Amino acid sequence: MTPRDDSPIEPGPLAEPEEFVLEEAEEAMVDADRTVEVSAVRSALRNRNFRTMWLSALGSGIGTWMQNVILAAYVYSVTRSVWLVSLIGFANLVPQLVFATLGGVIADMFSRKKLIFWLSFEQLLGSLAIAWITRSSDFSEPVLLAAVASVGIGAALSGPVFLSVTPALVPPKDLAGAISLNSVSMNVSRVVGPAIGAMLYVAIGASWVFVLNAATYLFIMIGITFVKVPTFEKSTDVGPLQKIAEGFRFVRHQPVVRRAVGTVFMFSLFCMPFVVVFPAIAETYLHIPAKSTAYGFLYATFGFGAVVGALSIGTFLSGRNLAVVVRFALVGFSLCLATFISLDASVPAFPVAFMLGFCYFAAVTSLSTVFQSQLTHAIRGRVSAIWMMCFGGTVPVSGLIAGWVISRTTINTVIYFGAAFALFLAWFADLRPPEERTPLRALFARESATETS
Repeated sequence: MTPRDDSPIEPGPLAEPEEFVLEEAEEAMVDADRTVEVSAVRSALRNRNFRTMWLSALGSGIGTWMQNVILAAYVYSVTRSVWLVSLIGFANLVPQLVFATLGGVIADMFSRKKLIFWLSFEQLLGSLAIAWITRSSDFSEPVLLAAVASVGIGAALSGPVFLSVTPALVPPKDLAGAISLNSVSMNVSRVVGPAIGAMLYVAIGASWVFVLNAATYLFIMIGITFVKVPTFEKSTDVGPLQKIAEGFRFVRHQPVVRRAVGTVFMFSLFCMPFVVVFPAIAETYLHIPAKSTAYGFLYATFGFGAVVGALSIGTFLSGRNLAVVVRFALVGFSLCLATFISLDASVPAFPVAFMLGFCYFAAVTSLSTVFQSQLTHAIRGRVSAIWMMCFGGTVPVSGLIAGWVISRTTINTVIYFGAAFALFLAWFADLRPPEERTPLRALFARESATETS
Protein backbone atom coordinates (compact mmCIF):
# COMPACT_ATOMS: atom_id res chain seq x y z
CA MET A 1 0.00 0.00 0.00
CA THR A 2 1.46 3.32 -1.06
CA PRO A 3 1.11 6.02 1.62
CA ARG A 4 -1.04 9.00 0.70
CA ASP A 5 0.41 12.47 0.79
CA ASP A 6 -0.57 14.64 3.71
CA SER A 7 -2.08 18.05 3.19
CA PRO A 8 0.35 20.95 3.18
CA ILE A 9 0.88 22.36 6.65
CA GLU A 10 1.85 25.94 7.10
CA PRO A 11 4.70 26.27 9.58
CA GLY A 12 3.91 28.30 12.67
CA PRO A 13 5.47 31.64 13.46
CA LEU A 14 8.25 29.97 15.47
CA ALA A 15 9.11 27.36 12.89
CA GLU A 16 12.65 27.19 11.62
CA PRO A 17 13.29 27.67 7.90
CA GLU A 18 13.38 24.27 6.25
CA GLU A 19 16.93 24.87 4.95
CA PHE A 20 18.20 25.37 8.50
CA VAL A 21 16.35 22.29 9.76
CA LEU A 22 17.80 20.09 7.02
CA GLU A 23 21.32 21.40 7.60
CA GLU A 24 21.16 20.63 11.33
CA ALA A 25 19.74 17.17 10.67
CA GLU A 26 22.35 16.45 8.03
CA GLU A 27 25.16 17.34 10.42
CA ALA A 28 23.79 15.02 13.08
CA MET A 29 23.36 12.16 10.62
CA VAL A 30 26.81 12.57 9.11
CA ASP A 31 28.82 13.36 12.22
CA ALA A 32 26.79 11.50 14.88
CA ASP A 33 28.30 13.95 17.34
CA ARG A 34 25.38 15.72 18.99
CA THR A 35 25.34 16.04 22.78
CA VAL A 36 22.26 14.44 24.32
CA GLU A 37 20.16 16.62 26.62
CA VAL A 38 17.79 14.40 28.64
CA SER A 39 14.95 16.92 28.90
CA ALA A 40 15.13 17.74 25.18
CA VAL A 41 15.11 14.05 24.31
CA ARG A 42 12.02 13.39 26.41
CA SER A 43 10.26 16.34 24.85
CA ALA A 44 11.07 15.16 21.31
CA LEU A 45 9.87 11.62 22.06
CA ARG A 46 6.49 12.96 23.16
CA ASN A 47 5.78 13.72 19.48
CA ARG A 48 4.06 10.61 18.14
CA ASN A 49 5.08 11.16 14.51
CA PHE A 50 8.74 11.64 15.38
CA ARG A 51 8.72 8.76 17.88
CA THR A 52 7.29 6.43 15.25
CA MET A 53 9.90 7.31 12.63
CA TRP A 54 12.78 7.33 15.13
CA LEU A 55 11.97 3.83 16.37
CA SER A 56 11.51 2.67 12.77
CA ALA A 57 14.89 4.11 11.77
CA LEU A 58 16.58 2.56 14.82
CA GLY A 59 15.25 -0.90 13.98
CA SER A 60 16.20 -0.56 10.33
CA GLY A 61 19.64 0.83 11.22
CA ILE A 62 20.40 -2.17 13.42
CA GLY A 63 19.46 -4.45 10.53
CA THR A 64 21.65 -2.48 8.14
CA TRP A 65 24.70 -2.83 10.38
CA MET A 66 23.95 -6.52 10.85
CA GLN A 67 24.11 -6.95 7.08
CA ASN A 68 27.12 -4.69 6.48
CA VAL A 69 29.36 -6.43 9.00
CA ILE A 70 28.19 -10.01 8.44
CA LEU A 71 28.31 -9.72 4.64
CA ALA A 72 31.98 -8.73 4.79
CA ALA A 73 32.72 -11.53 7.27
CA TYR A 74 30.83 -14.11 5.19
CA VAL A 75 32.48 -13.16 1.90
CA TYR A 76 35.93 -13.30 3.45
CA SER A 77 35.29 -16.62 5.19
CA VAL A 78 34.15 -18.17 1.90
CA THR A 79 36.62 -16.62 -0.57
CA ARG A 80 39.57 -15.51 1.59
CA SER A 81 39.75 -12.57 -0.83
CA VAL A 82 40.44 -9.15 0.66
CA TRP A 83 39.98 -7.73 -2.84
CA LEU A 84 36.41 -9.04 -3.05
CA VAL A 85 35.61 -7.72 0.42
CA SER A 86 36.90 -4.33 -0.73
CA LEU A 87 34.71 -4.51 -3.83
CA ILE A 88 31.69 -5.30 -1.64
CA GLY A 89 32.39 -2.23 0.48
CA PHE A 90 32.90 -0.15 -2.66
CA ALA A 91 29.61 -1.28 -4.19
CA ASN A 92 27.77 -0.57 -0.96
CA LEU A 93 29.17 2.87 -0.17
CA VAL A 94 30.25 4.54 -3.41
CA PRO A 95 26.61 5.34 -4.35
CA GLN A 96 26.72 7.88 -1.51
CA LEU A 97 29.37 9.73 -3.48
CA VAL A 98 27.47 9.50 -6.77
CA PHE A 99 23.76 9.62 -5.89
CA ALA A 100 23.45 11.60 -2.63
CA THR A 101 23.09 14.91 -4.48
CA LEU A 102 20.43 13.39 -6.74
CA GLY A 103 18.59 12.25 -3.63
CA GLY A 104 18.44 15.83 -2.45
CA VAL A 105 17.04 16.93 -5.80
CA ILE A 106 14.27 14.32 -5.94
CA ALA A 107 13.38 15.11 -2.33
CA ASP A 108 12.33 18.56 -3.56
CA MET A 109 10.55 17.25 -6.66
CA PHE A 110 8.38 14.35 -5.51
CA SER A 111 6.31 13.18 -2.55
CA ARG A 112 8.72 12.47 0.28
CA LYS A 113 6.41 9.95 1.92
CA LYS A 114 6.18 7.95 -1.28
CA LEU A 115 9.91 8.21 -1.92
CA ILE A 116 10.76 6.84 1.53
CA PHE A 117 8.22 4.03 1.11
CA TRP A 118 9.35 2.89 -2.33
CA LEU A 119 13.08 3.38 -1.77
CA SER A 120 12.79 1.30 1.41
CA PHE A 121 10.96 -1.35 -0.61
CA GLU A 122 13.77 -1.29 -3.18
CA GLN A 123 16.34 -1.88 -0.43
CA LEU A 124 14.19 -4.67 0.97
CA LEU A 125 14.23 -6.41 -2.41
CA GLY A 126 17.98 -5.87 -2.72
CA SER A 127 18.60 -7.44 0.69
CA LEU A 128 16.42 -10.41 -0.22
CA ALA A 129 18.46 -10.78 -3.40
CA ILE A 130 21.66 -10.82 -1.33
CA ALA A 131 20.15 -13.48 0.92
CA TRP A 132 19.18 -15.60 -2.10
CA ILE A 133 22.60 -15.24 -3.73
CA THR A 134 24.52 -16.15 -0.55
CA ARG A 135 22.43 -19.21 0.34
CA SER A 136 25.25 -21.21 -1.29
CA SER A 137 28.99 -20.64 -0.94
CA ASP A 138 29.28 -21.07 -4.71
CA PHE A 139 27.77 -17.68 -5.49
CA SER A 140 28.29 -15.42 -8.49
CA GLU A 141 30.51 -12.53 -7.46
CA PRO A 142 29.26 -10.06 -10.15
CA VAL A 143 25.63 -10.81 -9.26
CA LEU A 144 26.34 -10.30 -5.56
CA LEU A 145 28.09 -6.99 -6.28
CA ALA A 146 25.10 -5.85 -8.34
CA ALA A 147 22.71 -6.71 -5.51
CA VAL A 148 24.87 -4.88 -2.97
CA ALA A 149 25.06 -1.85 -5.28
CA SER A 150 21.26 -1.80 -5.59
CA VAL A 151 20.93 -1.54 -1.81
CA GLY A 152 23.63 1.15 -1.73
CA ILE A 153 21.88 3.20 -4.40
CA GLY A 154 18.58 2.99 -2.54
CA ALA A 155 20.26 4.11 0.68
CA ALA A 156 22.05 6.99 -1.07
CA LEU A 157 18.82 8.26 -2.63
CA SER A 158 16.67 7.81 0.47
CA GLY A 159 19.14 9.40 2.90
CA PRO A 160 18.52 13.04 1.92
CA VAL A 161 14.77 12.36 1.67
CA PHE A 162 14.70 10.92 5.18
CA LEU A 163 16.75 13.86 6.43
CA SER A 164 14.17 16.24 5.01
CA VAL A 165 11.29 14.49 6.79
CA THR A 166 12.52 13.58 10.26
CA PRO A 167 13.28 17.07 11.69
CA ALA A 168 9.98 18.42 10.37
CA LEU A 169 8.08 16.02 12.63
CA VAL A 170 8.78 18.04 15.79
CA PRO A 171 8.10 21.66 16.75
CA PRO A 172 11.11 24.00 16.77
CA LYS A 173 11.50 23.80 20.56
CA ASP A 174 12.10 20.02 20.28
CA LEU A 175 14.49 20.18 17.34
CA ALA A 176 17.66 19.87 19.45
CA GLY A 177 16.34 16.74 21.14
CA ALA A 178 15.34 15.22 17.80
CA ILE A 179 18.80 15.83 16.35
CA SER A 180 20.45 14.32 19.44
CA LEU A 181 18.24 11.25 19.14
CA ASN A 182 19.20 10.83 15.49
CA SER A 183 22.84 10.77 16.60
CA VAL A 184 22.05 8.23 19.33
CA SER A 185 20.23 6.04 16.81
CA MET A 186 23.23 5.93 14.50
CA ASN A 187 25.70 5.13 17.26
CA VAL A 188 23.50 2.49 18.92
CA SER A 189 23.00 0.79 15.54
CA ARG A 190 26.78 0.61 15.06
CA VAL A 191 27.16 -1.24 18.36
CA VAL A 192 24.04 -3.41 18.56
CA GLY A 193 23.86 -4.45 14.89
CA PRO A 194 27.24 -6.24 14.66
CA ALA A 195 26.76 -7.94 18.04
CA ILE A 196 23.31 -9.32 17.16
CA GLY A 197 24.41 -10.13 13.63
CA ALA A 198 27.38 -12.19 14.84
CA MET A 199 25.23 -14.30 17.15
CA LEU A 200 22.65 -14.88 14.41
CA TYR A 201 25.40 -15.65 11.88
CA VAL A 202 26.65 -18.50 14.05
CA ALA A 203 23.14 -19.71 14.90
CA ILE A 204 21.25 -19.53 11.60
CA GLY A 205 23.77 -18.57 8.90
CA ALA A 206 24.54 -15.44 6.92
CA SER A 207 21.70 -15.76 4.42
CA TRP A 208 19.05 -15.63 7.14
CA VAL A 209 20.74 -12.59 8.69
CA PHE A 210 20.20 -10.81 5.39
CA VAL A 211 16.56 -11.93 5.32
CA LEU A 212 16.08 -10.41 8.78
CA ASN A 213 17.68 -7.18 7.59
CA ALA A 214 15.23 -7.10 4.69
CA ALA A 215 12.39 -7.45 7.19
CA THR A 216 13.61 -4.40 9.13
CA TYR A 217 12.80 -2.18 6.14
CA LEU A 218 9.16 -2.93 6.91
CA PHE A 219 9.57 -0.78 10.03
CA ILE A 220 10.22 2.24 7.81
CA MET A 221 7.52 1.37 5.28
CA ILE A 222 4.84 0.86 7.92
CA GLY A 223 6.00 3.80 10.00
CA ILE A 224 5.95 6.33 7.16
CA THR A 225 2.47 5.16 6.16
CA PHE A 226 1.00 6.28 9.49
CA VAL A 227 3.06 9.44 9.96
CA LYS A 228 1.81 12.87 8.96
CA VAL A 229 4.60 14.68 7.14
CA PRO A 230 4.38 18.49 6.98
CA THR A 231 5.07 19.99 3.56
CA PHE A 232 6.71 23.35 2.92
CA GLU A 233 7.16 25.56 -0.08
CA LYS A 234 10.53 24.93 -1.70
CA SER A 235 13.02 27.61 -2.63
CA THR A 236 13.77 27.74 -6.37
CA ASP A 237 15.96 30.83 -6.57
CA VAL A 238 19.23 28.88 -6.85
CA GLY A 239 19.76 25.60 -8.67
CA PRO A 240 21.47 22.61 -7.03
CA LEU A 241 24.57 22.80 -9.24
CA GLN A 242 25.08 26.46 -8.42
CA LYS A 243 24.71 25.71 -4.70
CA ILE A 244 27.37 23.01 -4.92
CA ALA A 245 29.73 25.37 -6.77
CA GLU A 246 29.24 28.03 -4.09
CA GLY A 247 30.14 25.48 -1.43
CA PHE A 248 33.42 24.60 -3.16
CA ARG A 249 34.29 28.28 -3.52
CA PHE A 250 33.69 28.82 0.17
CA VAL A 251 35.98 25.91 1.11
CA ARG A 252 38.71 27.20 -1.19
CA HIS A 253 38.70 30.69 0.32
CA GLN A 254 38.38 29.79 4.03
CA PRO A 255 41.75 28.54 5.41
CA VAL A 256 40.45 26.69 8.49
CA VAL A 257 37.62 25.04 6.56
CA ARG A 258 40.01 24.13 3.74
CA ARG A 259 42.46 22.55 6.19
CA ALA A 260 39.66 20.63 7.96
CA VAL A 261 38.22 19.29 4.70
CA GLY A 262 41.68 18.33 3.47
CA THR A 263 42.39 16.52 6.74
CA VAL A 264 39.20 14.46 6.69
CA PHE A 265 39.68 13.66 3.00
CA MET A 266 43.21 12.32 3.52
CA PHE A 267 42.21 10.57 6.75
CA SER A 268 39.40 8.68 4.98
CA LEU A 269 41.56 7.87 1.97
CA PHE A 270 44.74 6.68 3.69
CA CYS A 271 43.85 5.76 7.29
CA MET A 272 40.44 4.08 7.00
CA PRO A 273 41.14 0.86 5.02
CA PHE A 274 41.30 -1.06 8.31
CA VAL A 275 37.49 -0.83 8.53
CA VAL A 276 37.06 -2.57 5.17
CA VAL A 277 39.55 -5.38 5.96
CA PHE A 278 38.48 -5.78 9.60
CA PRO A 279 37.46 -9.46 9.18
CA ALA A 280 40.76 -10.27 7.49
CA ILE A 281 42.70 -8.63 10.34
CA ALA A 282 40.68 -10.59 12.90
CA GLU A 283 41.35 -13.95 11.25
CA THR A 284 44.93 -13.42 10.07
CA TYR A 285 46.45 -11.65 13.06
CA LEU A 286 44.08 -12.05 16.01
CA HIS A 287 42.98 -15.65 15.33
CA ILE A 288 39.30 -14.72 15.62
CA PRO A 289 37.20 -16.46 12.94
CA ALA A 290 35.02 -14.10 10.95
CA LYS A 291 32.14 -16.53 11.49
CA SER A 292 32.10 -16.33 15.28
CA THR A 293 30.38 -14.50 18.08
CA ALA A 294 33.79 -13.22 19.18
CA TYR A 295 34.22 -11.36 15.90
CA GLY A 296 30.86 -9.64 16.30
CA PHE A 297 31.75 -8.56 19.82
CA LEU A 298 35.16 -7.34 18.65
CA TYR A 299 33.51 -5.11 16.06
CA ALA A 300 30.91 -4.02 18.63
CA THR A 301 33.73 -3.13 21.04
CA PHE A 302 35.28 -0.96 18.34
CA GLY A 303 31.87 0.62 17.73
CA PHE A 304 31.33 1.23 21.44
CA GLY A 305 34.68 2.99 21.60
CA ALA A 306 33.53 5.17 18.70
CA VAL A 307 30.34 6.03 20.61
CA VAL A 308 32.31 7.05 23.71
CA GLY A 309 34.78 9.00 21.57
CA ALA A 310 31.99 10.95 19.89
CA LEU A 311 30.21 11.66 23.17
CA SER A 312 33.46 12.76 24.83
CA ILE A 313 33.58 15.87 22.65
CA GLY A 314 30.24 17.03 24.03
CA THR A 315 30.93 15.99 27.64
CA PHE A 316 34.26 15.82 29.47
CA LEU A 317 36.25 17.31 26.55
CA SER A 318 33.73 20.07 25.84
CA GLY A 319 35.82 22.76 27.53
CA ARG A 320 39.03 21.87 25.72
CA ASN A 321 40.50 23.53 22.65
CA LEU A 322 39.21 21.15 19.98
CA ALA A 323 41.86 22.26 17.51
CA VAL A 324 44.34 20.70 19.94
CA VAL A 325 42.14 17.67 20.69
CA VAL A 326 42.09 16.81 16.98
CA ARG A 327 45.86 16.49 16.88
CA PHE A 328 46.15 14.45 20.08
CA ALA A 329 43.34 12.16 18.90
CA LEU A 330 45.13 11.57 15.59
CA VAL A 331 48.32 10.64 17.45
CA GLY A 332 46.32 8.26 19.64
CA PHE A 333 44.65 6.78 16.58
CA SER A 334 48.04 6.19 14.96
CA LEU A 335 49.42 4.40 18.03
CA CYS A 336 46.28 2.29 18.52
CA LEU A 337 46.11 1.28 14.85
CA ALA A 338 49.77 0.23 14.81
CA THR A 339 49.27 -1.71 18.04
CA PHE A 340 46.10 -3.39 16.75
CA ILE A 341 47.78 -4.77 13.63
CA SER A 342 50.81 -5.88 15.68
CA LEU A 343 48.81 -8.11 18.05
CA ASP A 344 48.81 -11.88 17.67
CA ALA A 345 46.24 -12.76 20.35
CA SER A 346 42.53 -12.10 20.72
CA VAL A 347 42.28 -11.02 24.37
CA PRO A 348 44.31 -7.77 24.17
CA ALA A 349 42.59 -6.93 20.88
CA PHE A 350 39.37 -5.93 22.65
CA PRO A 351 40.72 -3.04 24.78
CA VAL A 352 42.88 -1.88 21.86
CA ALA A 353 39.84 -1.98 19.54
CA PHE A 354 37.92 0.12 22.06
CA MET A 355 40.68 2.73 22.20
CA LEU A 356 41.03 2.64 18.41
CA GLY A 357 37.32 3.42 18.05
CA PHE A 358 37.56 6.10 20.74
CA CYS A 359 40.47 7.93 19.09
CA TYR A 360 38.93 7.50 15.64
CA PHE A 361 35.65 9.21 16.50
CA ALA A 362 37.18 11.70 18.92
CA ALA A 363 39.34 12.88 16.02
CA VAL A 364 36.50 12.96 13.49
CA THR A 365 33.99 14.57 15.86
CA SER A 366 36.35 17.28 17.11
CA LEU A 367 37.45 17.92 13.52
CA SER A 368 33.82 18.21 12.46
CA THR A 369 32.98 20.52 15.35
CA VAL A 370 35.81 22.92 14.48
CA PHE A 371 34.75 22.72 10.83
CA GLN A 372 31.09 23.49 11.60
CA SER A 373 32.03 26.38 13.89
CA GLN A 374 33.45 28.19 10.84
CA LEU A 375 30.17 28.03 8.88
CA THR A 376 27.12 30.26 8.75
CA HIS A 377 23.63 28.86 8.38
CA ALA A 378 23.43 30.34 4.89
CA ILE A 379 26.30 28.18 3.58
CA ARG A 380 26.30 25.23 6.00
CA GLY A 381 24.19 22.85 3.92
CA ARG A 382 26.30 23.22 0.78
CA VAL A 383 29.63 22.90 2.58
CA SER A 384 28.36 19.97 4.67
CA ALA A 385 27.65 18.15 1.41
CA ILE A 386 31.35 18.50 0.53
CA TRP A 387 32.21 17.12 3.97
CA MET A 388 29.95 14.12 3.28
CA MET A 389 31.72 13.47 -0.02
CA CYS A 390 35.18 13.72 1.53
CA PHE A 391 34.40 11.68 4.64
CA GLY A 392 31.80 9.07 3.70
CA GLY A 393 32.27 9.01 -0.06
CA THR A 394 36.04 8.49 0.11
CA VAL A 395 35.90 5.33 2.27
CA PRO A 396 34.82 2.95 -0.54
CA VAL A 397 37.53 4.32 -2.83
CA SER A 398 40.03 3.87 -0.01
CA GLY A 399 38.91 0.28 0.52
CA LEU A 400 39.15 -0.51 -3.18
CA ILE A 401 42.70 0.84 -3.42
CA ALA A 402 43.68 -0.95 -0.21
CA GLY A 403 42.31 -4.24 -1.50
CA TRP A 404 44.37 -3.94 -4.67
CA VAL A 405 47.54 -3.09 -2.71
CA ILE A 406 46.97 -5.91 -0.20
CA SER A 407 46.55 -8.41 -3.03
CA ARG A 408 50.10 -7.51 -4.10
CA THR A 409 51.69 -7.00 -0.66
CA THR A 410 50.28 -7.73 2.80
CA ILE A 411 47.55 -6.41 5.07
CA ASN A 412 49.95 -4.96 7.61
CA THR A 413 51.73 -2.97 4.88
CA VAL A 414 48.55 -0.98 4.25
CA ILE A 415 47.62 -0.66 7.93
CA TYR A 416 51.08 0.46 9.06
CA PHE A 417 51.07 3.05 6.27
CA GLY A 418 47.71 4.32 7.54
CA ALA A 419 49.08 4.57 11.08
CA ALA A 420 52.13 6.49 9.87
CA PHE A 421 49.98 8.79 7.74
CA ALA A 422 47.83 9.61 10.78
CA LEU A 423 50.98 10.99 12.42
CA PHE A 424 51.50 13.22 9.40
CA LEU A 425 47.89 14.40 9.70
CA ALA A 426 48.46 15.22 13.37
CA TRP A 427 51.04 17.73 12.12
CA PHE A 428 48.98 18.85 9.12
CA ALA A 429 45.71 19.40 11.03
CA ASP A 430 46.62 22.81 12.39
CA LEU A 431 43.12 24.26 12.64
CA ARG A 432 44.10 27.54 14.21
CA PRO A 433 43.26 30.70 12.28
CA PRO A 434 46.14 31.76 9.99
CA GLU A 435 46.95 34.80 12.14
CA GLU A 436 47.62 32.51 15.13
CA ARG A 437 50.03 30.25 13.29
CA THR A 438 53.78 30.79 13.28
CA PRO A 439 55.41 29.82 9.97
CA LEU A 440 58.48 27.61 10.23
CA ARG A 441 60.67 30.20 8.52
CA ALA A 442 59.67 32.72 11.20
CA LEU A 443 60.70 30.27 13.91
CA PHE A 444 64.05 29.68 12.24
CA ALA A 445 64.58 33.42 11.84
CA ARG A 446 63.76 33.95 15.52
CA GLU A 447 66.22 31.24 16.58
CA SER A 448 68.94 32.68 14.33
CA ALA A 449 68.41 36.13 15.76
CA THR A 450 68.68 34.74 19.30
CA GLU A 451 71.92 32.92 18.51
CA THR A 452 73.39 36.03 16.86
CA SER A 453 72.58 38.22 19.82
